Order: sequence, then structure tokens, then C-alpha cells
Amino acid sequence: MNRPGLDGNPLELTPGWFNDLFETIGIDAEVKGLTAKAIGTGQIGENVRFVFDYAHKGENAPDTLVGKFPSGSEASLATAQMLGHYKREVMFYRTFPKVAGRITPGAFYTDYDEATNRFALIMEDMAPSEQGDQLKGCSVAEAELALASAAVLHAAYWQDESLDQHDWLQGTAAAPPPALTPEQVAGLWTGFKERYKDQLKSDVIEVGDAYAAALPRWSEAHEGPFALTHNDFRLDNMLFGKPGAPKPIALVDWQTAAKGAPANDVAYFIGAGLTREERPKHEKALLRYYHDRLTEAGVTSYSFSDLYDDYRWFSFYGMSVAFGAAMLVKQTERGDEMFLTMLRRHAAQARDNDALALLA
Repeated sequence: MNRPGLDGNPLELTPGWFNDLFETIGIDAEVKGLTAKAIGTGQIGENVRFVFDYAHKGENAPDTLVGKFPSGSEASLATAQMLGHYKREVMFYRTFPKVAGRITPGAFYTDYDEATNRFALIMEDMAPSEQGDQLKGCSVAEAELALASAAVLHAAYWQDESLDQHDWLQGTAAAPPPALTPEQVAGLWTGFKERYKDQLKSDVIEVGDAYAAALPRWSEAHEGPFALTHNDFRLDNMLFGKPGAPKPIALVDWQTAAKGAPANDVAYFIGAGLTREERPKHEKALLRYYHDRLTEAGVTSYSFSDLYDDYRWFSFYGMSVAFGAAMLVKQTERGDEMFLTMLRRHAAQARDNDALALLA
């Protein structure tokens, strides 16, 4: 078998390649033809949908699959290599069966080459599920689905010290220091302010300046529980199923998976996933919902008060994702709009929850 995304063009995969794959993983099928079409507008990777025409189709044979491969953008390739994105996503699917396939699409094929930093993931196609829209925001019902999945993810490896054995997983004892220091992240804020100065209001700049100035201390001062976290837990990385779907939600894009603070995922999602107008109406109820699901999953040592304290602390995290990603990945019109929207929403989240007082 050749290695799509590594030594071959995934758009040129043949029926024979998939027949070899299906035989290897125990799928009863013979592919006689297929079509491959690029889909989505990924900032870090490129996605392809494969549609199969079968000479013989067993009951476990998929009608379609989706592949994820390296970006065609040199800037995004360089960022992915610097930050370890491609290896991390492949290893996530290989390493964490308590969550991979349960709250994610199932993985049929994974490959990664250390020397070239090229990868391939071929996964369950979640269509007709619909991708969340970071700009539009989500409903309360969709937010509850996301937070229930967060509880599954976090509870599965809550305070699990075995996470520290993985040197590819961010934040572990075995992992190298972050590719970007807090000072370098703060420097990205300076560049972001300059690039988007005509689109930033003074109240947003004030929060961003305070956070950037506090970043070195903020990054190290927090103490609290740890778990396996997504670290880019937002609507664009969620696929919402139709009513009655076997998976009501599937989480994708695990390049940033980490050993980290569970409240970080929660604050990041609520802060950017709901609009500025809707978040304050539902914020506390959604936090309660997540906390209840976490308790049901067996985590009983984390009080709601502690969760809210951590939520306030991590309300700033989404700002660094927004301005950092804007300066590091391929610039697009939608990307600009998305990162600016996220930044504004997180600045408001920090203000509304008096989080600026934590930076003093």
C-alpha cells in the first residue's frame, strides 16, 4: 500500500488501495470504483471525502469515508511542524480508546512519518451531521451536547497520571516545553493589534493588553485538577447529528490535545460558542449542566465553586487562541472574521465574570 498524504496524492487513491485497507481491518467489501473530492476549509489540514461504488458490499462496509491530510499551505505546514499538530492527532486516535470513536468519528486508518511530518487519517464520515458555526454561535441544546461530550472526555482520564508517559501530548511531564514561550505568545498579540487595529475597540484592547502583560504568570500560576483535554474545543470542531443519529455529536481536530485543565475547554467553548447576547443568559446553567454530567461520570471531588473559579481564570485562553492562530496560520477572509469574533466574545466573557481582577 502506498501512503496517501505521505508519498501519494490522496485524491488519486484507487479502489485497490481501499480493498487492501478493508481486508486488513476486517471489512467485507470489494470496491470497484470511487470518487474523491476535497471538502471543507481547514486551516491546518486538508479534507477529502471518498464515495465508494462496490462490486460486493458487506453489511459493515461504509458508503463513504473522510480523509484528513497535510495542508497545502507552507505557512500552515510550518506551524503544524513547530507545534506537533499532525503527530499529536494521529497518536490521539491510537492511544485513547475510552474517547476516540465514542465522542469522535471512528478511525479506519492512521499514518504518520516523523522525518517528513506528514500524516493521514481516514475516518468515519459523519454526514449528514452539520458542522458547528463559530460565527453564528449555537443553541442551548447544542451547547449541552458539547458539554456532555466534554464531561465524557474529562472524566475518562481525570487526574490520570498515566498521561505523563506521552511525550507527544502537550502539558505532560514527558513533553518538551511549549514551542512558544508566554513571552512569544504575548508578542503575537502585539502583531495582531497592529494588523487589525481598525477593527478593535478600546474595551477589547484593554483586556488583551492586561492578559498579554500577565501571560508569563498566568501560564504557571493556576493549580487545579487535570485531565485529557481537547484545547480547541469550539463549534467549528464539532459535528452535530440529525435527530436520532447514533452519534448526536462528534468532536474532530485533535491536534492540540493535552494534559490540561478541564475548565479550560469549558470556558473556551462557552465564551466563543454562544453569542455576546446569549452567553450571559445561559452561562451559569450550562456550567451547572457540565458539572452534573461530570459528577454522573464519577468525578465527585470537584465542587461547582471550584469549577466556576477555574472558569473565570481560563476565560482568557480563547483570546490567545484567536490572536495566536490569526498570526500563525494561513490568513483567510473567514479566518479573520472568526478570530476577531472569538476575541471579542472572550474579552466580554472575561469582563462579565470579573476575571480581570484575577490578573492584578
